[in-house]
Amino acid sequence: MIFAQHGPAWKPKLERLFSNQLIDGVIWDPREETVERIKEIRSQDSSYSTVENIVDLKVYYRQFPSSIPKRLSELDYFPEHAIDRAFLRNTENIEVLVDKSISFQIDFDVDVIVAPSLYLYSFNDRLVDKLFDTWEFFYEQVEKSGFKGSKFVSVIFSESALENKSYITDFLNDFSDIANNFDGIYITVDRENNNKHRHDFNPTRLNGMLQLIYDLKNLGLRVLIGYSGIESILYFTVGADAIGTGWFYSLRNFNKEQKGLEPADSMGRQKKRYTSTKMLFELAIEDDIFSIPDYLKEELYGKILTECQLDAKVKEGNIEAINLNEIYQQYFESLKQVIDIIKDIDDIEGKVRYTEQLLDTAEENIKQYNESEVLSRINGKHIQSYRTALNQFKEDNFIFV
Repeated sequence: MIFAQHGPAWKPKLERLFSNQLIDGVIWDPREETVERIKEIRSQDSSYSTVENIVDLKVYYRQFPSSIPKRLSELDYFPEHAIDRAFLRNTENIEVLVDKSISFQIDFDVDVIVAPSLYLYSFNDRLVDKLFDTWEFFYEQVEKSGFKGSKFVSVIFSESALENKSYITDFLNDFSDIANNFDGIYITVDRENNNKHRHDFNPTRLNGMLQLIYDLKNLGLRVLIGYSGIESILYFTVGADAIGTGWFYSLRNFNKEQKGLEPADSMGRQKKRYTSTKMLFELAIEDDIFSIPDYLKEELYGKILTECQLDAKVKEGNIEAINLNEIYQQYFESLKQVIDIIKDIDDIEGKVRYTEQLLDTAEENIKQYNESEVLSRINGKHIQSYRTALNQFKEDNFIFV
């Protein structure tokens, strides 16, 4: 399942995704848009009621003194004061936060109600106990409310937290005591902002992520990973049920600077990119595709294009004829093609086998692209990172394919 991660300029993009049946839900961001406008649009378009609606409460913005809450500050559930040790020591603060967040979501008419989350730097963070307290009280209050939809817990953590498997194991052991109270979990990973490779993921950390998803699934939970990109193919391989992703790169990769938790540099001009699941890479159309000489087009287009609506315009070779909304749609199309195949495979061995075939194909296609000698090289280091993480996952879980 693919959920659209709500972001700026959302209405025409969601309409396009709905009309092409490319998403299964929307993860709303009340920081980016007024609740009144969201409600108005939803009331006028029945498409929103055909998919699951979830709200990302984002209360963790109050953990960062220099954060930019935007519209969150206008909402009743959002704490007026910083979420620090003094705030969390007062049980009443947590109870008020939970009660108001439940009321907000029920009024928003969600299909999945989500517990407030806290930002963790580590799974051994001193805030973990308070997070569990929040989740337990959330369960009790949702039960009293009579809400009939799904109940999810929610957590956001630093990517570096994935390196310590011992801490993650302890976290899961403690969580297992209350996990059966919930239907699922919504996870956000704060990715580092110093990686210049668009799709790379440190293999040790990615392996930690794969193991976390696998273990949460074994607790009987639906697992939804927000702000994901191409690496989400591996998440589905190990059992994730859904991802949140979006049209802008900042909706496919969460980091503190982009999301206003800490000061950030301004972003550069957006390039028009084609998402190739045959390379597991997003190629800049003007730089990486239109630069292909005529005598190589038939060969290399076959190793790039994924039979999406946009392909005809790409073959025409006019960058001005391609608008950004078509680019965003192609990303969802290409990703959905692969995810649907993985979801239809019943056993973990089959999912792993298929994903390994994807990695082999991507590696070979990038290699042949780079061997042309007339084109700028595509950095394929992410393929090896994915392979290393998946191989370690197989070894750790005695999966033989």
